[in-house]
Amino acid sequence: MTKFVKALLLAAALATTPMAAAAAPPATQTTSRPEQFYHIFVRSFADSNGDRNGDLRGLRSKLDYLQGLGVTTILLTPLYPSRFYHNYFADDFTGIDDEYGSKADFWALVDDLHRRGMRIFLDEEIQYVTGQHEWFRASHDNPASPFSPYVLYKDKTNHTPVATLLGTTDFTVWPNQQQQIYTVNLAEPKVRAYFTGYLKSWMDPNGDGDPSDGVDGFRIDHMMDDLDNVGVLTKLLTNFWAPMLKDLRQLNPKVQIIAEQADWGDGAAFFEQGTVDKVFAFSIWKAARELDAKALAAAISQSNGVITEDRDQLVFIENHDTERFANTPRNTPAILRLGAAITLLTGWTPSLYYGQEIGMGGKQTDDYAAKGNTPANADARDIPLRQAFRWVADPLAPGNAAWYRQFPDAYHTPDSNAPGDRVSVAEQTSDKASLLNTYRTLATLRAREPALARGSTKVVAQTGNLLLIERQLDAERALVLFNLGAAPASLPLPVGHRIGARLYGVATQSPRGLDAPSHSATVWATTP
Repeated sequence: MTKFVKALLLAAALATTPMAAAAAPPATQTTSRPEQFYHIFVRSFADSNGDRNGDLRGLRSKLDYLQGLGVTTILLTPLYPSRFYHNYFADDFTGIDDEYGSKADFWALVDDLHRRGMRIFLDEEIQYVTGQHEWFRASHDNPASPFSPYVLYKDKTNHTPVATLLGTTDFTVWPNQQQQIYTVNLAEPKVRAYFTGYLKSWMDPNGDGDPSDGVDGFRIDHMMDDLDNVGVLTKLLTNFWAPMLKDLRQLNPKVQIIAEQADWGDGAAFFEQGTVDKVFAFSIWKAARELDAKALAAAISQSNGVITEDRDQLVFIENHDTERFANTPRNTPAILRLGAAITLLTGWTPSLYYGQEIGMGGKQTDDYAAKGNTPANADARDIPLRQAFRWVADPLAPGNAAWYRQFPDAYHTPDSNAPGDRVSVAEQTSDKASLLNTYRTLATLRAREPALARGSTKVVAQTGNLLLIERQLDAERALVLFNLGAAPASLPLPVGHRIGARLYGVATQSPRGLDAPSHSATVWATTP
């Protein structure tokens, strides 16, 4: 990655981190809490040295904050060196981008997390390399290179690479630089052996056979059976991923692999053929985005047909590739609280995207293409989805990692989050009614109630904008009523259910049944 200009350094000291309204839970409690992921775009999270780039030391300084939010597991976007601001395409798989820190910083983070009973997952996109990677530089026009089998070429002279990604190898990317992306030959046994060893090095950094000091799992970005659907690299789930994951599990049977299924479907093939442990609940995300109760009910029922024993999915309402949930028309306090409840109460494993808990906004823009600076498919369009986490109100204050503001000529879209919008940890911590404290409340409720923590999910009733689900773990049961509509509505209490104590929310019981305010979620303890 082109190294960012350092002349615009901010004060080196971090801003004081606002803590949770209640003290962060002791480290010994984390392992007993239900799993809750927190997805971090590293460059945007927390800056420790004043260069505006989020880094590993900044992240380490925020672990109390994350535990106070109920987080047990962090998922980091890629760390390896790259010319791309998001680091998804590697110049070198083995290193760490020096703007994030050093390997010593990384292993200190892992140690801190494990001492707290927390886990860490790394995001990996190993299907491609940049034009700066040794495999391409050594093999291009040189079929005698030992790296010749590592990159896909059309011809025996290694002159013309196979362009599987969007049909090209040349990209104009932020900040207005020309870069190349080449496809790795995943059908080559040497490549699979390399990546098996590479991932094991993160799992067992000192190579002593004990993975307790390594990472706990991986997210595989852009996972496909037929890479980019061009018929060049096919049957990857059974021929590449499944054998490699089997090797990883021999080192650590507890390692977890998350597939970002590239088709954004239900993920069944990734479990059955790719032997992954988790997928992303894209159908729930789609229903939540549209505030569609019927679609949410269908997504839950569909999930129950796919997510069987020993399988899991991450329930989310936003991530680094999607529009922020807090965008218009969803940017109202009630809808944002409803989004929090969908994330944490629907079931399976919830995953928060950094800044979701304070209501950060952002949507993809084509402003760059309109100004003639970058093509429409450039990565600059996604910067609004990945802006600096707001520790304090001023987006440019020390500690807020506003890396994109260092190149004004290459950043044309105004920040989605600005002073005065109360979208910061500092402004929301002391406000009991804030979105941040709603997330903290729901995380505490989920940890306290076994049915909400680890229970199954069943659709009890759905009518209009109302959805009633039951969460159950052994004898523990809870009913969750969502009203995804803009008007109050009532739902007859289904036969065979009795309402107990109300655990969260403001819906009530009347002769009509259950009366739910607009855009609300309510939880009751219940008995059959």
